[in-house]
Amino acid sequence: MFYMYFFDFDSFWSELLWIMKFNILLSLFFTIFAIGFFIAIIWIRIYKNLRNEKKKEQHELLIEFLNSFLFDEDFEKEKEIRKFKEEHLRSSLEIKVTIKEILHFHENLKGESARELEALFSKLGLVEYILLDLKRGSWYTTARAINALSELCIVVPDHQIEIYLNDPRNEVRQQSQLYSLKLANENPLQFLNKTVRPLTTWQQIYIENALKNFYKGPPPDFSQWLDHELLSVVEFSIRMIARYNQFEHIQKLLPFIKHQSDIIRWEAINSLSSLEYTELLELIIPDFKKNSRLIKLEILEAVNKLGSHEELKRIGDQINTTDWELRIKYLNIEQGFLPDKKERIYSQFMLEKQFGI
Repeated sequence: MFYMYFFDFDSFWSELLWIMKFNILLSLFFTIFAIGFFIAIIWIRIYKNLRNEKKKEQHELLIEFLNSFLFDEDFEKEKEIRKFKEEHLRSSLEIKVTIKEILHFHENLKGESARELEALFSKLGLVEYILLDLKRGSWYTTARAINALSELCIVVPDHQIEIYLNDPRNEVRQQSQLYSLKLANENPLQFLNKTVRPLTTWQQIYIENALKNFYKGPPPDFSQWLDHELLSVVEFSIRMIARYNQFEHIQKLLPFIKHQSDIIRWEAINSLSSLEYTELLELIIPDFKKNSRLIKLEILEAVNKLGSHEELKRIGDQINTTDWELRIKYLNIEQGFLPDKKERIYSQFMLEKQFGI
């Protein structure tokens, strides 16, 4: 009697059609997948909450510790540093939060307080952790590590940073350039001699900004990179000669107004105009028509800065009657030279534009 109620699964399964077997297996798969997915979401959520709670605790603890370290005269620094290191720098998360918070404090402090934070960073053993980050392989970890070293003015052997000057990632190259510049006592752009990858526009901006705000030594001689194999470095050097008013290099800039690259020619004309080299106009006006639109616009701007209405008129005959962008630029400059004839000049221009004269 017992066997009559016993369920024979093998027999049942063998009698099912293949499509029913497929549906059953598919249903089981998606059921298990859904349960697993739900468990994973719950676990990730719990893990994230626990991690955020630990980060919050470490952050609050660190704020109290740093405030006491910097501003409490009764704070026993050496003793408390050892205690904090032993009790609160045991996990990777604690170390990362500590590094981030010290960097944040350092960005907002100057003078003696900033130097004390730099010493604290070393005593907590965080320099060793940063140096390990340099070797971990991921580009963002490397960039973050170099940024921390430069922010805290931590000197490491040159070869540990130089290998990243030509890294495939722009962010890593940028951080290594800033490190070399910020820690230099002289010749802050020496890294350009070892640069084989083009400088991006953002890198040029960051380098110029760091020169103004972080470097305290004598300005470098930018002409030493005018013969660099990278056009981006040449472009940057030409611009910096003008930014730093290095008038002694004017003659070295003159060949670049005939350069095959429009960007280099534009930068050379712009820099010579900024340096108020009045003889520039006699070199560029005769060849106005042979240049690209970009260079023509810059020549007009040079005439606006350095020239007169007579020199502007020499260009007027070289502008095509249908090239309205250049003619509008010409009109605006001419009105500046002849303010009392603005209305007549404008009326003449509109007449020409309307009837295509």
